Amino acid sequence: MPQILFWRQSIWKKKKWVGLSLVVLALSVLIVGILFRQAVTDVKINLQGMMAVPGLMGQFEYYKAKEEIYNVLRDSGIELGDAMEVAKAVIEQSEKTQIPVTIFLAIMKKESNFSVDARSPVNAMGIMQIHPITWDAYAKKLNIQGSRKKAFDPSLNIMVSAAVLSDLLDSYRKQGYREPLLWDYVLSAYYAGASSVRGGLNANHRQYVKRVRKYVREMSETIDS
Repeated sequence: MPQILFWRQSIWKKKKWVGLSLVVLALSVLIVGILFRQAVTDVKINLQGMMAVPGLMGQFEYYKAKEEIYNVLRDSGIELGDAMEVAKAVIEQSEKTQIPVTIFLAIMKKESNFSVDARSPVNAMGIMQIHPITWDAYAKKLNIQGSRKKAFDPSLNIMVSAAVLSDLLDSYRKQGYREPLLWDYVLSAYYAGASSVRGGLNANHRQYVKRVRKYVREMSETIDS
């Protein structure tokens, strides 16, 4: 009889120990779960805080765009320093004028094949091939000091071309043109002058527009713009 009592007490103690162990385990799991959820919440809050930091996402998008543009330029033979300068200028002027990055790059490819030193038979200058008379007018408008040699500075060349394109857009919008015809006229006027399109677009205009639009489509596959 005493042995039976001892055995029952032993079993009861073991059950009590197992029960306590399960309670402790359950509490531990609960605490770990609470701590994990808090940690996840803290991470989300920190990430949201980082995203809310002024300029942080803007900087990310800037460097992403710059890398994408460089990927377009690197196979063109342009020097690294010039490529970086072109990428920076294109992004800045695109943000300023709301003209897509791909438009700038497509015009560059058609006009000079990304050569910053390009000069045409009619003396159009630089990577965006700006005519000397146009350069003189916009250099005065934008307060660019110095000789026409400044036209071969990629940043200044792109800045002037952006101003030209922006003015053409405003002009043809005011005349009632809308997409896609709007850009057909803007590109044609950039190519051959506004006076050349007064009677409508000719075969040369259309061929130029067709080529530029082809380059825009190609570059859109690389650049998110």
